[in-house]
Amino acid sequence: MTHTKLAATLMVLTLGGAMAGGCAEETVTGEQRVHIVRNSDAPAEVGGIAPDKQADIQLMLQQREPSVRKCYNDVLNDGSHDRKFKGTIVVLISLTSGSKEKGARVTATKVIGGSLNNDEVSSCLVEKLKEFEYPDIPNNGTMEYTYKFEPAY
Repeated sequence: MTHTKLAATLMVLTLGGAMAGGCAEETVTGEQRVHIVRNSDAPAEVGGIAPDKQADIQLMLQQREPSVRKCYNDVLNDGSHDRKFKGTIVVLISLTSGSKEKGARVTATKVIGGSLNNDEVSSCLVEKLKEFEYPDIPNNGTMEYTYKFEPAY
């Protein structure tokens, strides 16, 4: 063997030995090198609104936002508020499964948080949410939705 071939062969053997040592299942003290961690298999969720149906409902709420915005604009434009009158309202919408023709039915809507503390806007918003036609859902469930209100001017 030539000097170059011998050096290349030794390098391959050295690297191969180092790699094999790195893949050993146990250390010198007998501990395992690799620990396999498995997630516990949680049972499938029963009931609730599936993520794809929540996305459908969110899209519907976004499309109907102009009618909800009227609740805010009416209070904003009554003359007692200025540009500082802005914030969010977080609502919880409870739905029960319906049919493909009629969609899901609202069983309850309520304001659960947010920074816009105005009873008139909140009660108008809750009433509007009850009037909407929701997409059908296979299981009863609830979901949160956040509205952000601020003056357009």
